Formats: sequence, structure tokens, C-alpha cells
Amino acid sequence: MRFFGISFFACLIQCLGVVSAQAALPPDLEASMKRFIQKSPSVNGLRVELELIEPNQVIPACLGGSIEISTPPGVRLWGRSTLQLRCAKASWMLNIPVNIRAYGDYVVASRYLPFGQKIENGDIRVIEGDLTTLPDDVLRNPKAAYERALVRPLQMGAPVGLNDLKESSVIKVGDPVLIQLAGKGFQVSGEGTAQTAGMVGDMVRVRLMDGQVLQGRVLRPGVIGVNIE
Repeated sequence: MRFFGISFFACLIQCLGVVSAQAALPPDLEASMKRFIQKSPSVNGLRVELELIEPNQVIPACLGGSIEISTPPGVRLWGRSTLQLRCAKASWMLNIPVNIRAYGDYVVASRYLPFGQKIENGDIRVIEGDLTTLPDDVLRNPKAAYERALVRPLQMGAPVGLNDLKESSVIKVGDPVLIQLAGKGFQVSGEGTAQTAGMVGDMVRVRLMDGQVLQGRVLRPGVIGVNIE
């Protein structure tokens, strides 16, 4: 009886090993799936890792043929996704749910950054990580953040997204501007040159064509309002 029990469990372990071997993704198929994914514009040549969401899913053999890999219409190869495997020779097709991780560089805050902070060198840094877990607008290059201002505070280590930033100035030094002069009972327009930079609502200095320097408020890009008492 004891011998029977040992034999039974040995057989059970061996059977489970067979099931596990069937459930594992063949190395050549996994490599083909990765190559297919890396050709997708969504990963843009990034290093990818592939994980089966249903690890016990068995991939049938494709004897005498090769497995074709495709995606169902509208599927994005990013994060949780689906690959379609087809063997024309054996007349089978499977939808394989997968988790795709794409690793690359992205920008994070080097320290706590308050609302309105103008991003400068030292405020941000670049690290590598799984981009599929981050917002789609995360910056990959720090140059895209410099000279822009934050629209919300960021904690140290937080990813920096394009939607977290706005132009730090809509008027730059040397820009030609339209000046709207307004006083008691009159309003005239003229042209000038910005002497200081500013965002909408900021006070800046402008030089008129005759050399006179006035101070006005940025009304919108390229337009300064000057009130004369």
C-alpha cells in the first residue's frame, strides 16, 4: 500500500510537470512575439518584457507549419494587450492576453517643486522605468521642460508630464509687440519692443518706437496693455 502511494504521488508530480511544460511559452515563440511587439510604433524600439496574463494557457503545436502573430483590430501593444496566434496548417487560432512592459528613460522631479516653479537645470532628472505604468504625456527628454512653469506642485520623484507645464513666458525679451495705450477718454495702439519677459497678467517693460520706455500688462501673446493716468 505504501509503495502504491509513493508511485501515485510520483506519477502525479510527473503529470503536473507535463502540464507545466505545456503551459510554458516556447522560447522561440516568445522571441517571435517580442520581435513582433518591438516593430509596433507604440513601443518605438524600447526594451520590452512579455508576460502571459493566463500562464496556464496551453499553446498547441503547429506541426508542419509556423505560427503567425497579429493583433485584433484596434489593439494597442502597450500594457495589458492581446496577441493573436494562428496556425494555418493545424487550423487553429488563439487570442493570448499579455502584459507588455516597455522600459525607457523619463523625466522626474529632483526635489519638491511648487506651483508656478520655472523649470531649470537641477530641478529635474532622467531615470529609467516601465513607461506603461506612467501617464501618456510623461516627458522623455528634459529639454522639453526647461523654461516652462508648473501648473501644479510635484513631489520629489514624481514623473513630469507635458500637461503639468505651461510656457513660462508668452512675451520674450526683444519680441515685437502691439501696445494698446489707454487713458481718460482715449485709446490708441502702437508698436514697440519687449524689454522684459512675462506671462499673461505679468507687468513688463516695453520700448516705444521713439525710444520711450513704458510699463504695461501682458494681455495675450504679443499684446501689451498700458494705462496712462
